[in-house]
Amino acid sequence: MPPNESVYIFLCCIFAGVIIIDSNLYYSGYTNGNMIARLGIFAFLLSLNLFLSRRFTNKMNEVQALSEELIRSREIKDEFLARTSHELKTPLHGIINISGHLLKGETSSLSLEQRENLLLLQDTSSRLSLLVNDLVDIIKLRHEDLQLNLITVDLYVVIQLVFQLLSFDLQGKEVKMLNKVKPMTFVEADENRLRQILYNITSNAMKHTEKGEIVAQAREEGLDIVLTISDTGKGIPQEHWELVFKDFNHDSLPQQDYKQGMGLGLYISRQLARKMKGEVWIADSVVNKGTSMAVRLAKGQCLNTEMTAGSVLERKVWSSKPTSSGLSEKMKKILIVDDEPTNIRVLSLMLEGEYQVSAAYSGEKALESLKNEKFHLLLTDLMMPGMSGIELTQQIRQNYSLIELPIIIATARNREREIELAYQNGANDYITKPFTAEEVQWRVRSLLKLTDTMEKAFESEMAYLQAQIKPHFIYNALSNIIALCHEDGEKASEMLSLLSRYLRHIFQRDQNQQTLQLQQELDLIKTYVEIEQLRFGKHLHYETYVDPEILKKGIKIPTLLIQPLVENAIRHGLFNKEGEGTVSLRITEGEGFIHIIVEDNGVGMSEDEVGRILNGKGGKGVGLKNVLMRVASLPKAAFLIDSELEKGTRCSIFLPKELV
Repeated sequence: MPPNESVYIFLCCIFAGVIIIDSNLYYSGYTNGNMIARLGIFAFLLSLNLFLSRRFTNKMNEVQALSEELIRSREIKDEFLARTSHELKTPLHGIINISGHLLKGETSSLSLEQRENLLLLQDTSSRLSLLVNDLVDIIKLRHEDLQLNLITVDLYVVIQLVFQLLSFDLQGKEVKMLNKVKPMTFVEADENRLRQILYNITSNAMKHTEKGEIVAQAREEGLDIVLTISDTGKGIPQEHWELVFKDFNHDSLPQQDYKQGMGLGLYISRQLARKMKGEVWIADSVVNKGTSMAVRLAKGQCLNTEMTAGSVLERKVWSSKPTSSGLSEKMKKILIVDDEPTNIRVLSLMLEGEYQVSAAYSGEKALESLKNEKFHLLLTDLMMPGMSGIELTQQIRQNYSLIELPIIIATARNREREIELAYQNGANDYITKPFTAEEVQWRVRSLLKLTDTMEKAFESEMAYLQAQIKPHFIYNALSNIIALCHEDGEKASEMLSLLSRYLRHIFQRDQNQQTLQLQQELDLIKTYVEIEQLRFGKHLHYETYVDPEILKKGIKIPTLLIQPLVENAIRHGLFNKEGEGTVSLRITEGEGFIHIIVEDNGVGMSEDEVGRILNGKGGKGVGLKNVLMRVASLPKAAFLIDSELEKGTRCSIFLPKELV
């Protein structure tokens, strides 16, 4: 017992003794009054109260000291976790990247068992990396150090992005992910943390679903939006629904299957939702049938930016510096796509004076702008209502290559999975918010310089391939003339006349011109066929059909694209054929394509020879290889060969209408 408490106990004993003695004397008649006993009772009670007060104070001090010690211990533990988490990130990323490099190596001599072990290593490292991130979030939540930026977010876009990120993990499972949330379903939330919540819930559903589907649906409830993510997995008994939201404690779960993979994700998701004035709970779950997780968030309002600032800013050139019309035409054009006018304004100010900057406030508007105008670079936000930056990139890459239109995606956080997804869908680069003017300018400048260099190299290669055709044709024509000089002088003279007409067509054309009118190409082909017919006589028949509507439109095609195919059909298809042969040319208009067919009934080719030609490893002469390489360089164009020995060959070219 502490000394300060013993004093009060001693006083209580003395006063109790005084009371007893005085009372006995009073009742025995030795004293006339018991005033001393009464005063003793008062003193006894006072001493007892002082004793209890002192004991309570001592215990409170002990509790306070223990609390402070616990707080210090927790702070030390949290600091240890924070530092450990930070130190673990670098080696974990190294393990993930090195194992991924080994798995992707084309010349790798790894055995099947070694590859499986590497996959296990990569998967385990990724899980540990996610756990490290969860530990950091828990520490921030406990210390109230988690900053949220509540904005209006399109729930459909967030779900779509999360499903795309996790779709790579569905390999080997018969599971489908369906996003049934209506576009333009807006909620008030922190964009990055909402993505984290949905990622955790969907990832947990995937781990416990081997077959079936994972479906996201949303409904309105008053002033809130309730999102439900349902799966057809193992389910959880009702008495254990709340246990999955506990941190570090799943010991009460009934089976190991339920414990596996629960981790800290659901606990963090609930805490984050509550920080955003929402909630996460299990709406329904039946063992062996599935689980439905619900997320409640406040309904958001869509601001029609295009009717306010957007209508003024869209498709305007941002520049505080006066520029002449000539200089403006030489400046590169950049399209910025973002649903926030402030972001567009900031980026435009960063790029002003050096580029022509136009704005679009949605993915749909950006696609319309690309149809009406040519841009040299596109900079888009990752998260936008209606169409995300990933979906916009996917659609753009259907018509534009990486060189034709570079794309930079702006993300709010440096998340490896999202960046990887952006690259896989055709992005050239990314920037992480918040970004500096220098970073944006250098990334834009570097991409545009790289594009210019690649375009010049591509143009030089195409010019070289095109230049090969002319001497190749002239050489063949002169060979025919030399052969006829010994047999028929008049035919040789007529052939020289036709060749001079062909050369006149060639020399009158601009040598730097990459395309020419279809009618000009047909005239060149006609001249060449007439030269060959003088040599082959009646053994060569030439048929041609061109859709009149195509000729009326005056379309242009790449220079000398068809003539080498006709020449190849005559010289290699009919030259070794006994008897008469026919070469036909058909040009028709299909849905979205111009279809060019050159067909002969000559000696044909085997499947192996056709395969070598299409792979660039075979073929006779320069012409066919040249055409194949040039068609391969055209976006969405295709070149097909169908051939059978002793029956003939059919070459088909599909040219997209936008290229002609």
